[in-house]
Amino acid sequence: MNSIICRIRLVPNAPTKAVILSKFLMNRWGCIHGQSIKIRLGNKTLISRVVGVRGREPVIYLPPSIVRQLSIPYLGETRASFANRQLRLGPVLAILTTGFTGSPSQPFGSRSSLFRQFILAGMEEKPFFYVFTPEMVNWANRTISGWFYRKDESGNMGWVRMTAPFPDVIYERVPNRKSESLPQVQVCRERLTRLGHARIFNQGFFNKWTVHERLYRHPDTYDLIPETSLSPSIETIRHMIDKYGMVYLKPSGGSLGLGIFRITRDPNGGYYCRFRNGDKNILYRFRSLEKLIRYAFGNQKSRIHRYLVQQGIRLIKYQGRPVDFRVHLHKDRTGEWRIVGIGAKAAGPGSVTTHVRTGGSLLSASELLRKVFGMDGPRVESNIRNAAIRIAKTLEHQVNGPLGELGMDIGVDRDLRVWLFEVNSKPGRHIFHHPSLRQAGWRSAKYITEYSLKLANFL
Repeated sequence: MNSIICRIRLVPNAPTKAVILSKFLMNRWGCIHGQSIKIRLGNKTLISRVVGVRGREPVIYLPPSIVRQLSIPYLGETRASFANRQLRLGPVLAILTTGFTGSPSQPFGSRSSLFRQFILAGMEEKPFFYVFTPEMVNWANRTISGWFYRKDESGNMGWVRMTAPFPDVIYERVPNRKSESLPQVQVCRERLTRLGHARIFNQGFFNKWTVHERLYRHPDTYDLIPETSLSPSIETIRHMIDKYGMVYLKPSGGSLGLGIFRITRDPNGGYYCRFRNGDKNILYRFRSLEKLIRYAFGNQKSRIHRYLVQQGIRLIKYQGRPVDFRVHLHKDRTGEWRIVGIGAKAAGPGSVTTHVRTGGSLLSASELLRKVFGMDGPRVESNIRNAAIRIAKTLEHQVNGPLGELGMDIGVDRDLRVWLFEVNSKPGRHIFHHPSLRQAGWRSAKYITEYSLKLANFL
Protein backbone atom coordinates (compact mmCIF):
# COMPACT_ATOMS: atom_id res chain seq x y z
CA MET A 1 0.00 0.00 0.00
CA ASN A 2 1.67 3.23 -1.16
CA SER A 3 1.92 5.86 1.53
CA ILE A 4 3.07 9.46 1.47
CA ILE A 5 4.17 11.80 4.21
CA CYS A 6 1.38 14.24 5.07
CA ARG A 7 1.04 17.08 7.51
CA ILE A 8 -1.75 16.64 10.08
CA ARG A 9 -3.31 19.88 11.30
CA LEU A 10 -5.94 20.57 13.91
CA VAL A 11 -9.03 22.54 12.83
CA PRO A 12 -11.03 23.49 15.95
CA ASN A 13 -14.07 24.74 14.00
CA ALA A 14 -14.33 21.86 11.52
CA PRO A 15 -17.40 19.61 11.43
CA THR A 16 -16.98 17.03 14.19
CA LYS A 17 -17.06 14.01 11.89
CA ALA A 18 -15.27 15.43 8.86
CA VAL A 19 -11.79 14.65 7.55
CA ILE A 20 -10.65 17.58 5.46
CA LEU A 21 -8.21 16.79 2.67
CA SER A 22 -6.27 19.19 0.49
CA LYS A 23 -7.05 19.11 -3.23
CA PHE A 24 -3.65 17.51 -3.77
CA LEU A 25 -4.72 14.48 -1.71
CA MET A 26 -8.27 14.40 -3.09
CA ASN A 27 -6.89 14.11 -6.62
CA ARG A 28 -4.09 11.68 -5.72
CA TRP A 29 -6.40 9.29 -3.90
CA GLY A 30 -9.48 9.77 -6.08
CA CYS A 31 -11.62 10.83 -3.13
CA ILE A 32 -15.13 12.23 -3.65
CA HIS A 33 -16.33 15.22 -1.65
CA GLY A 34 -18.84 14.03 0.96
CA GLN A 35 -18.07 10.30 0.68
CA SER A 36 -17.98 8.16 3.81
CA ILE A 37 -14.62 6.59 4.73
CA LYS A 38 -12.96 4.73 7.56
CA ILE A 39 -9.97 6.41 9.20
CA ARG A 40 -7.48 4.31 11.17
CA LEU A 41 -4.45 4.83 13.41
CA GLY A 42 -2.99 1.69 14.98
CA ASN A 43 -5.92 -0.22 16.45
CA LYS A 44 -8.23 2.83 16.53
CA THR A 45 -10.81 3.30 13.77
CA LEU A 46 -13.86 5.45 13.13
CA ILE A 47 -16.21 6.33 10.28
CA SER A 48 -15.98 9.83 8.86
CA ARG A 49 -16.81 11.80 5.74
CA VAL A 50 -14.43 13.55 3.40
CA VAL A 51 -14.41 17.29 2.76
CA GLY A 52 -12.08 18.74 0.14
CA VAL A 53 -10.40 22.13 0.33
CA ARG A 54 -7.91 24.00 -1.79
CA GLY A 55 -4.26 23.16 -1.38
CA ARG A 56 -1.28 21.96 -3.38
CA GLU A 57 0.41 20.20 -0.45
CA PRO A 58 -0.42 16.85 1.20
CA VAL A 59 -2.31 18.17 4.23
CA ILE A 60 -5.00 16.48 6.36
CA TYR A 61 -7.11 18.65 8.65
CA LEU A 62 -8.78 16.97 11.64
CA PRO A 63 -11.25 18.24 14.23
CA PRO A 64 -10.44 17.75 17.94
CA SER A 65 -13.05 14.99 18.26
CA ILE A 66 -11.29 12.76 15.71
CA VAL A 67 -7.85 13.49 17.19
CA ARG A 68 -9.23 12.44 20.57
CA GLN A 69 -11.03 9.30 19.33
CA LEU A 70 -8.00 8.08 17.41
CA SER A 71 -5.69 8.82 20.40
CA ILE A 72 -3.29 10.71 18.11
CA PRO A 73 -0.40 11.49 20.46
CA TYR A 74 0.76 14.64 18.64
CA LEU A 75 0.19 16.54 15.41
CA GLY A 76 2.70 17.17 12.68
CA GLU A 77 3.94 14.94 9.87
CA THR A 78 3.14 11.27 9.47
CA ARG A 79 2.50 8.80 6.70
CA ALA A 80 -0.93 8.31 5.17
CA SER A 81 -2.36 5.90 2.63
CA PHE A 82 -5.80 5.50 1.11
CA ALA A 83 -7.31 2.33 -0.37
CA ASN A 84 -10.72 0.67 -0.34
CA ARG A 85 -12.24 3.78 1.25
CA GLN A 86 -9.90 3.51 4.24
CA LEU A 87 -7.50 6.27 5.26
CA ARG A 88 -4.59 4.92 7.32
CA LEU A 89 -2.30 7.15 9.34
CA GLY A 90 0.99 6.21 10.94
CA PRO A 91 2.17 3.59 11.19
CA VAL A 92 2.28 3.19 14.95
CA LEU A 93 5.49 1.38 15.92
CA ALA A 94 6.57 0.36 19.39
CA ILE A 95 9.38 -1.32 21.29
CA LEU A 96 8.20 -3.73 23.98
CA THR A 97 10.58 -4.04 26.91
CA THR A 98 10.69 -4.25 30.72
CA GLY A 99 12.59 -2.39 33.42
CA PHE A 100 10.89 1.02 33.57
CA THR A 101 12.88 3.13 36.04
CA GLY A 102 10.49 6.04 36.60
CA SER A 103 13.22 8.49 35.55
CA PRO A 104 12.09 10.99 32.86
CA SER A 105 15.67 11.34 31.57
CA GLN A 106 16.39 7.58 31.43
CA PRO A 107 13.01 5.82 31.61
CA PHE A 108 14.56 2.46 30.70
CA GLY A 109 17.90 2.82 32.43
CA SER A 110 21.06 2.27 30.42
CA ARG A 111 19.02 0.90 27.50
CA SER A 112 17.33 4.28 27.03
CA SER A 113 20.17 5.44 24.75
CA LEU A 114 19.72 2.37 22.54
CA PHE A 115 15.97 2.94 22.22
CA ARG A 116 16.60 6.63 21.54
CA GLN A 117 18.89 5.67 18.66
CA PHE A 118 16.23 3.39 17.16
CA ILE A 119 13.63 6.17 17.29
CA LEU A 120 15.92 8.91 15.96
CA ALA A 121 17.22 6.73 13.11
CA GLY A 122 13.68 6.12 11.88
CA MET A 123 12.40 9.65 12.41
CA GLU A 124 12.63 10.68 8.74
CA GLU A 125 10.02 8.02 7.90
CA LYS A 126 7.58 9.86 10.23
CA PRO A 127 6.03 6.95 12.16
CA PHE A 128 4.53 7.29 15.62
CA PHE A 129 7.26 5.40 17.50
CA TYR A 130 7.32 4.77 21.24
CA VAL A 131 8.70 2.44 23.92
CA PHE A 132 6.52 0.72 26.50
CA THR A 133 6.31 -1.99 29.15
CA PRO A 134 3.30 -4.25 29.82
CA GLU A 135 2.33 -2.09 32.81
CA MET A 136 1.77 0.91 30.51
CA VAL A 137 -1.09 -0.76 28.60
CA ASN A 138 -4.64 0.41 29.34
CA TRP A 139 -6.68 -2.59 28.24
CA ALA A 140 -10.03 -0.91 28.95
CA ASN A 141 -9.34 2.03 26.62
CA ARG A 142 -7.06 0.02 24.34
CA THR A 143 -4.34 2.63 24.53
CA ILE A 144 -0.74 2.68 25.74
CA SER A 145 0.93 5.43 27.78
CA GLY A 146 4.24 5.08 25.97
CA TRP A 147 7.50 7.01 25.92
CA PHE A 148 8.34 9.02 22.80
CA TYR A 149 11.65 10.75 22.09
CA ARG A 150 10.90 14.13 20.56
CA LYS A 151 10.90 17.89 21.15
CA ASP A 152 9.05 19.10 24.22
CA GLU A 153 7.16 22.38 24.48
CA SER A 154 10.46 24.22 24.98
CA GLY A 155 11.90 22.77 21.79
CA ASN A 156 14.36 20.49 23.57
CA MET A 157 14.70 16.83 22.56
CA GLY A 158 13.89 14.39 25.35
CA TRP A 159 11.69 11.57 26.54
CA VAL A 160 8.01 12.48 26.67
CA ARG A 161 5.17 10.27 27.85
CA MET A 162 2.02 10.33 25.72
CA THR A 163 -1.08 8.24 25.17
CA ALA A 164 -1.17 6.41 21.86
CA PRO A 165 -3.10 3.59 20.17
CA PHE A 166 -1.96 -0.01 20.19
CA PRO A 167 0.86 -0.36 17.65
CA ASP A 168 0.70 -1.82 14.16
CA VAL A 169 4.15 -3.39 14.66
CA ILE A 170 6.10 -4.29 17.81
CA TYR A 171 9.86 -4.79 17.95
CA GLU A 172 10.46 -6.92 21.02
CA ARG A 173 13.48 -5.95 23.13
CA VAL A 174 12.77 -7.72 26.41
CA PRO A 175 16.27 -7.76 27.96
CA ASN A 176 16.69 -11.36 29.14
CA ARG A 177 15.10 -14.79 29.47
CA LYS A 178 13.95 -14.14 33.01
CA SER A 179 11.97 -11.08 31.92
CA GLU A 180 10.64 -12.95 28.91
CA SER A 181 9.14 -15.62 31.18
CA LEU A 182 7.20 -13.08 33.26
CA PRO A 183 3.42 -13.69 32.98
CA GLN A 184 2.71 -10.01 32.26
CA VAL A 185 5.08 -10.08 29.28
CA GLN A 186 3.55 -13.22 27.81
CA VAL A 187 -0.01 -12.03 28.35
CA CYS A 188 0.80 -8.62 26.88
CA ARG A 189 2.23 -10.11 23.69
CA GLU A 190 -0.71 -12.46 23.25
CA ARG A 191 -3.38 -9.82 23.85
CA LEU A 192 -1.77 -7.17 21.62
CA THR A 193 -1.57 -9.73 18.83
CA ARG A 194 -5.18 -10.81 19.32
CA LEU A 195 -6.91 -7.54 20.26
CA GLY A 196 -4.70 -5.04 18.47
CA HIS A 197 -3.73 -7.22 15.49
CA ALA A 198 -0.11 -6.15 16.07
CA ARG A 199 2.73 -7.81 14.18
CA ILE A 200 5.54 -8.69 16.61
CA PHE A 201 9.01 -9.42 15.27
CA ASN A 202 11.98 -11.03 16.99
CA GLN A 203 9.72 -12.50 19.60
CA GLY A 204 11.49 -14.41 22.38
CA PHE A 205 15.00 -15.78 22.77
CA PHE A 206 16.41 -18.70 20.81
CA ASN A 207 17.19 -22.01 22.46
CA LYS A 208 20.64 -23.17 21.32
CA TRP A 209 19.58 -26.77 20.90
CA THR A 210 16.39 -25.99 18.99
CA VAL A 211 18.30 -23.77 16.57
CA HIS A 212 20.99 -26.42 16.17
CA GLU A 213 18.48 -29.14 15.34
CA ARG A 214 16.63 -27.03 12.80
CA LEU A 215 19.77 -25.95 10.98
CA TYR A 216 21.69 -29.22 11.32
CA ARG A 217 18.84 -31.17 9.74
CA HIS A 218 18.24 -28.70 6.90
CA PRO A 219 19.92 -29.40 3.54
CA ASP A 220 20.82 -25.73 3.04
CA THR A 221 22.73 -25.31 6.31
CA TYR A 222 23.81 -28.68 7.71
CA ASP A 223 27.39 -28.23 6.47
CA LEU A 224 27.79 -25.07 8.61
CA ILE A 225 26.84 -26.63 11.95
CA PRO A 226 29.34 -28.29 14.33
CA GLU A 227 28.34 -31.69 15.70
CA THR A 228 26.47 -31.16 18.97
CA SER A 229 24.84 -33.38 21.60
CA LEU A 230 22.30 -32.28 24.22
CA SER A 231 22.41 -33.46 27.86
CA PRO A 232 25.60 -35.41 27.23
CA SER A 233 26.84 -38.30 29.34
CA ILE A 234 30.51 -38.54 30.28
CA GLU A 235 30.89 -41.23 27.64
CA THR A 236 29.43 -38.94 24.98
CA ILE A 237 31.86 -36.18 25.97
CA ARG A 238 34.76 -38.66 25.94
CA HIS A 239 33.75 -39.95 22.49
CA MET A 240 33.62 -36.44 21.03
CA ILE A 241 36.99 -35.51 22.55
CA ASP A 242 38.48 -38.64 21.00
CA LYS A 243 36.93 -37.71 17.67
CA TYR A 244 37.77 -33.98 17.55
CA GLY A 245 40.49 -33.46 20.15
CA MET A 246 38.59 -30.52 21.62
CA VAL A 247 34.99 -29.83 22.69
CA TYR A 248 32.96 -27.08 24.28
CA LEU A 249 30.43 -27.58 27.08
CA LYS A 250 27.79 -24.83 26.83
CA PRO A 251 24.55 -24.08 28.72
CA SER A 252 21.75 -24.84 26.26
CA GLY A 253 19.90 -21.64 27.18
CA GLY A 254 22.85 -19.40 28.02
CA SER A 255 24.20 -16.20 26.54
CA LEU A 256 27.16 -13.79 26.78
CA GLY A 257 29.59 -16.70 26.90
CA LEU A 258 28.73 -17.50 30.51
CA GLY A 259 29.26 -20.99 31.95
CA ILE A 260 31.29 -22.32 28.99
CA PHE A 261 34.06 -24.94 29.41
CA ARG A 262 36.60 -25.86 26.73
CA ILE A 263 38.03 -29.35 27.17
CA THR A 264 41.07 -30.72 25.32
CA ARG A 265 42.98 -33.98 25.65
CA ASP A 266 46.50 -33.83 27.08
CA PRO A 267 48.77 -35.91 24.77
CA ASN A 268 50.52 -37.17 27.92
CA GLY A 269 47.26 -38.30 29.51
CA GLY A 270 44.43 -36.48 31.24
CA TYR A 271 42.43 -33.45 30.15
CA TYR A 272 42.81 -29.68 30.13
CA CYS A 273 39.80 -27.54 31.00
CA ARG A 274 39.66 -23.81 30.31
CA PHE A 275 36.86 -21.65 31.75
CA ARG A 276 35.99 -18.26 33.21
CA ASN A 277 35.74 -17.78 36.98
CA GLY A 278 34.65 -14.30 38.02
CA ASP A 279 37.00 -11.92 36.23
CA LYS A 280 39.74 -14.51 35.63
CA ASN A 281 40.43 -16.99 32.83
CA ILE A 282 41.37 -20.36 34.36
CA LEU A 283 43.21 -23.39 32.95
CA TYR A 284 43.29 -26.62 34.99
CA ARG A 285 44.51 -30.12 34.20
CA PHE A 286 42.60 -33.19 35.39
CA ARG A 287 43.75 -36.81 35.43
CA SER A 288 40.34 -38.06 34.34
CA LEU A 289 37.23 -36.74 32.68
CA GLU A 290 35.18 -37.85 35.68
CA LYS A 291 37.22 -35.60 37.98
CA LEU A 292 36.88 -32.71 35.56
CA ILE A 293 33.09 -33.03 35.43
CA ARG A 294 32.94 -33.42 39.21
CA TYR A 295 34.94 -30.20 39.62
CA ALA A 296 32.88 -28.26 37.06
CA PHE A 297 29.47 -29.25 38.38
CA GLY A 298 30.18 -30.28 42.00
CA ASN A 299 27.20 -31.74 43.80
CA GLN A 300 24.89 -30.44 41.07
CA LYS A 301 25.78 -33.04 38.46
CA SER A 302 22.23 -32.83 37.15
CA ARG A 303 23.17 -29.40 35.76
CA ILE A 304 25.03 -31.11 32.95
CA HIS A 305 21.66 -32.17 31.55
CA ARG A 306 21.03 -28.48 30.84
CA TYR A 307 24.24 -28.35 28.82
CA LEU A 308 25.26 -29.36 25.33
CA VAL A 309 28.63 -30.59 24.11
CA GLN A 310 29.85 -29.17 20.81
CA GLN A 311 32.61 -30.11 18.41
CA GLY A 312 35.64 -27.87 18.93
CA ILE A 313 36.78 -25.87 15.91
CA ARG A 314 40.44 -24.89 15.44
CA LEU A 315 39.88 -21.25 14.50
CA ILE A 316 42.13 -19.06 12.43
CA LYS A 317 44.38 -16.90 14.60
CA TYR A 318 45.54 -13.30 14.57
CA GLN A 319 48.69 -12.49 16.54
CA GLY A 320 48.37 -15.92 18.14
CA ARG A 321 44.80 -15.37 19.30
CA PRO A 322 41.75 -17.32 18.01
CA VAL A 323 39.33 -15.16 16.04
CA ASP A 324 35.65 -15.43 15.22
CA PHE A 325 33.18 -13.02 13.64
CA ARG A 326 29.96 -11.34 14.74
CA VAL A 327 27.68 -10.82 11.76
CA HIS A 328 24.73 -8.43 12.23
CA LEU A 329 21.83 -8.81 9.78
CA HIS A 330 18.55 -6.97 9.18
CA LYS A 331 15.54 -7.28 6.96
CA ASP A 332 15.17 -4.17 4.78
CA ARG A 333 12.03 -2.44 3.59
CA THR A 334 11.64 -4.98 0.78
CA GLY A 335 11.85 -7.92 3.20
CA GLU A 336 15.32 -9.00 2.05
CA TRP A 337 18.15 -9.88 4.43
CA ARG A 338 21.05 -7.43 4.49
CA ILE A 339 24.37 -7.75 6.29
CA VAL A 340 24.88 -4.43 8.06
CA GLY A 341 28.21 -5.11 9.71
CA ILE A 342 30.83 -7.76 10.47
CA GLY A 343 33.11 -7.41 13.46
CA ALA A 344 36.11 -9.62 14.16
CA LYS A 345 36.62 -10.73 17.78
CA ALA A 346 40.02 -11.91 18.96
CA ALA A 347 40.05 -13.93 22.21
CA GLY A 348 41.70 -12.46 25.26
CA PRO A 349 44.76 -14.17 26.78
CA GLY A 350 43.67 -17.58 28.06
CA SER A 351 39.98 -16.92 27.36
CA VAL A 352 37.58 -19.69 26.39
CA THR A 353 35.52 -17.25 24.25
CA THR A 354 36.12 -14.13 22.16
CA HIS A 355 33.68 -11.99 24.17
CA VAL A 356 34.99 -8.51 24.97
CA ARG A 357 33.81 -8.92 28.56
CA THR A 358 36.28 -11.82 28.98
CA GLY A 359 39.23 -9.89 27.59
CA GLY A 360 38.54 -10.15 23.87
CA SER A 361 39.30 -7.41 21.37
CA LEU A 362 37.06 -5.97 18.67
CA LEU A 363 38.73 -5.57 15.28
CA SER A 364 37.81 -4.60 11.73
CA ALA A 365 36.87 -7.82 9.94
CA SER A 366 37.98 -6.69 6.49
CA GLU A 367 41.31 -5.42 7.80
CA LEU A 368 41.97 -8.57 9.83
CA LEU A 369 41.14 -10.89 6.93
CA ARG A 370 43.40 -8.91 4.66
CA LYS A 371 46.26 -9.20 7.16
CA VAL A 372 45.73 -12.92 7.71
CA PHE A 373 44.92 -14.01 4.15
CA GLY A 374 46.25 -11.22 1.96
CA MET A 375 44.61 -11.28 -1.48
CA ASP A 376 42.28 -14.09 -0.35
CA GLY A 377 40.76 -11.92 2.40
CA PRO A 378 37.78 -10.68 0.33
CA ARG A 379 36.98 -14.25 -0.73
CA VAL A 380 36.89 -15.44 2.90
CA GLU A 381 34.68 -12.48 3.83
CA SER A 382 32.35 -13.32 0.95
CA ASN A 383 32.09 -16.90 2.24
CA ILE A 384 31.13 -15.58 5.69
CA ARG A 385 28.49 -13.30 4.17
CA ASN A 386 27.00 -16.01 2.00
CA ALA A 387 26.81 -18.42 4.95
CA ALA A 388 25.06 -15.81 7.13
CA ILE A 389 22.41 -15.08 4.50
CA ARG A 390 21.86 -18.80 3.98
CA ILE A 391 21.36 -19.31 7.73
CA ALA A 392 18.98 -16.35 8.05
CA LYS A 393 16.80 -17.48 5.16
CA THR A 394 16.61 -21.00 6.55
CA LEU A 395 15.96 -20.00 10.14
CA GLU A 396 13.16 -17.53 9.42
CA HIS A 397 11.04 -20.40 8.08
CA GLN A 398 11.69 -22.47 11.21
CA VAL A 399 10.47 -20.07 13.92
CA ASN A 400 7.14 -18.59 14.94
CA GLY A 401 6.57 -15.00 13.89
CA PRO A 402 8.65 -12.73 11.68
CA LEU A 403 12.37 -12.08 12.16
CA GLY A 404 13.82 -8.70 11.30
CA GLU A 405 17.23 -8.83 12.96
CA LEU A 406 19.82 -11.48 13.76
CA GLY A 407 23.28 -11.62 15.26
CA MET A 408 25.50 -14.60 14.37
CA ASP A 409 28.77 -15.81 15.80
CA ILE A 410 30.63 -17.38 12.91
CA GLY A 411 34.08 -18.99 12.80
CA VAL A 412 36.52 -19.90 10.07
CA ASP A 413 38.80 -22.90 10.65
CA ARG A 414 42.35 -23.43 9.44
CA ASP A 415 41.03 -25.08 6.27
CA LEU A 416 38.94 -21.92 5.60
CA ARG A 417 35.68 -23.77 6.29
CA VAL A 418 32.91 -21.56 7.71
CA TRP A 419 31.08 -22.63 10.89
CA LEU A 420 28.09 -21.24 12.78
CA PHE A 421 28.45 -21.20 16.57
CA GLU A 422 25.39 -19.25 17.67
CA VAL A 423 22.43 -17.19 16.45
CA ASN A 424 20.89 -14.45 18.59
CA SER A 425 17.42 -12.96 18.18
CA LYS A 426 18.32 -10.11 20.57
CA PRO A 427 21.85 -9.39 19.36
CA GLY A 428 24.11 -7.04 21.25
CA ARG A 429 25.49 -4.05 19.39
CA HIS A 430 29.05 -3.96 20.70
CA ILE A 431 30.57 -4.37 17.22
CA PHE A 432 29.19 -0.94 16.30
CA HIS A 433 31.51 0.62 18.88
CA HIS A 434 34.40 0.01 16.49
CA PRO A 435 35.20 3.21 14.54
CA SER A 436 34.90 1.39 11.21
CA LEU A 437 31.34 0.24 12.05
CA ARG A 438 29.76 3.32 13.64
CA GLN A 439 27.96 4.29 10.43
CA ALA A 440 26.81 0.69 10.14
CA GLY A 441 25.31 1.04 13.63
CA TRP A 442 23.17 3.92 12.42
CA ARG A 443 22.06 1.95 9.34
CA SER A 444 21.22 -0.96 11.63
CA ALA A 445 18.97 1.27 13.73
CA LYS A 446 17.25 2.62 10.59
CA TYR A 447 16.42 -0.89 9.39
CA ILE A 448 14.19 -1.37 12.46
CA THR A 449 11.80 1.28 11.15
CA GLU A 450 12.18 0.25 7.50
CA TYR A 451 11.26 -3.37 8.17
CA SER A 452 8.42 -2.23 10.42
CA LEU A 453 6.99 -0.22 7.52
CA LYS A 454 7.04 -3.41 5.48
CA LEU A 455 5.22 -5.39 8.21
CA ALA A 456 2.67 -2.59 8.65
CA ASN A 457 2.04 -2.52 4.89
CA PHE A 458 2.96 1.16 4.83
CA LEU A 459 5.49 1.37 1.99
